[in-house]
Amino acid sequence: MLKSIRNSLILTSLLYVILGLMLLMMPELSLGFACLLIGGVTIFYGVVRIVAYVRGGANGDKFDLFVGVLLVLLGLFLLVWTRFLVALIPVVLGIYIMIDSFTAIKKSLDMKALGFQNWWISCLVAGVLAICGLVMVLNPFSTVEALVMFIGLGFLLDGVYTLVNTILYERLFRN
Repeated sequence: MLKSIRNSLILTSLLYVILGLMLLMMPELSLGFACLLIGGVTIFYGVVRIVAYVRGGANGDKFDLFVGVLLVLLGLFLLVWTRFLVALIPVVLGIYIMIDSFTAIKKSLDMKALGFQNWWISCLVAGVLAICGLVMVLNPFSTVEALVMFIGLGFLLDGVYTLVNTILYERLFRN
């Protein structure tokens, strides 16, 4: 294996492992950092566009000013309201799951009326899903943190998997 490819794979794998561990151990901090980073970059790009307009003087492109101001406002909005916006995802998904679960409960009761013996299994699963949807609606922030932790687990597993495969692959071709 080429040394540069091997080194790149090992470095990338280690970064994935570190990122995964950070997301797993500090989901709230990681989410806050991501929000700050996205909001900060958006503000920075907006300022760059405004500066481009100002430097253009009388010939400055008014579109640069317009986009710059919009980006700065969007960045500020993201910095202030990101946690709320991120929390909307589990709320909407929770409402969908609850509606779908109530439909499934109705279908399981129809199965009971038709004489199916195991109708209660479907009803029980639908009830559990409805409770999960309710938790997502009532406590969206912990749901988002759990999602961040799940993503972190994915990064961690991917990093370890790639690292182990890279080492094994190199050993295989050394012999």
